[in-house]
Amino acid sequence: MERVTDSREWSVIVNPNAGRGKGSKDWKRIESLLVSYGLLFRVQFTGARHDAIRMASEAIAQGYRKFIVVGGDGTMNEVVNGCFLQTVCPTTEIVLSIITVGTGNDWGRLFGIPLDYNGAIKVIKNGQIHLQDTGIVKYFHGTAREKRYFLNIAGLGFDAVVVRRVNFQKDHGRSGKAIYLWNLL
Repeated sequence: MERVTDSREWSVIVNPNAGRGKGSKDWKRIESLLVSYGLLFRVQFTGARHDAIRMASEAIAQGYRKFIVVGGDGTMNEVVNGCFLQTVCPTTEIVLSIITVGTGNDWGRLFGIPLDYNGAIKVIKNGQIHLQDTGIVKYFHGTAREKRYFLNIAGLGFDAVVVRRVNFQKDHGRSGKAIYLWNLL
């Protein structure tokens, strides 16, 4: 694998489907802002669920330690899992940031990251860093023991049923904020 030689370079992982296609629709504007702020980066686009887990893990193996997620909470969760499932470096060496284009954007709101792209990139450029605790859930998928990491919330029971239904509908082309409310009801 090719190694990164410039520690200033960011790995940008874009979910083009986040926010009902906002990740794809707004990418050129976001890319232009990243360039105008002088950030060095390479970009990858997810194509399916769990791609960001693999992309983050591979980027770390290539030497990347700084990530910009262009997506929502789901994409951020996948990148977090890629960071914690890899064994190349301690997670305390990794910096995660987000340019929110999702529908909920809870993680970005938690840290006061502006919803406007210029403001979010300014936060990244200024290096405003907060240490984040991460939780882990261990479970069985059939007979296989698995684990997943999470940042700001984990749900079980009713919450899990709602999320499963929402994800099913998203996989079949439905999206938007109302989808959560509909499935909650």
